[in-house]
Amino acid sequence: MSLRPLLILFVSTGNAARSPMAEAFLNAKGSDAYRARSAGVVPLDALAPRTKSLLEDAGYNAQKLYPKKWQDFYAAAHLVKVDIIITLSQEAHDLLPLDWPHDPVRAHWLVDDPLSCACADVQEWKFRKCYATLEARVATLVRCRPAASASEWFVRLKEIGMVI
Repeated sequence: MSLRPLLILFVSTGNAARSPMAEAFLNAKGSDAYRARSAGVVPLDALAPRTKSLLEDAGYNAQKLYPKKWQDFYAAAHLVKVDIIITLSQEAHDLLPLDWPHDPVRAHWLVDDPLSCACADVQEWKFRKCYATLEARVATLVRCRPAASASEWFVRLKEIGMVI
């Protein structure tokens, strides 16, 4: 197994709530075994203010988080290998190309978009649910011993219910 950390790319629709949260969680909890990045299918102009405040209130570093396009990671894949792609929205799952260089392991964690609701109370509930769901899934992922191959990763993720 390589000594470099595995690069996990979290992809959602706008890259303003779900995927930046997952990126922050994994980079904080992943030790030297993992590093995370995030991107969006149609990235928004900025991180959602509630995303940033939730993360910072819990002690996570949100300073370097900003929306990015998945196409930038695809274009750079010959220089920076993505080991695992985890889609967090149906749009990301449907629109990412299947011919990603180096054939990364793929997982799909469908998480409700907290930005999909205009009602402040419901949006707050969705943000908290998204936060708790992603934090728990990332913690489960980090507890897995890093796998030696892509096929072993696929089996390991499937065993813990993280591959569809």
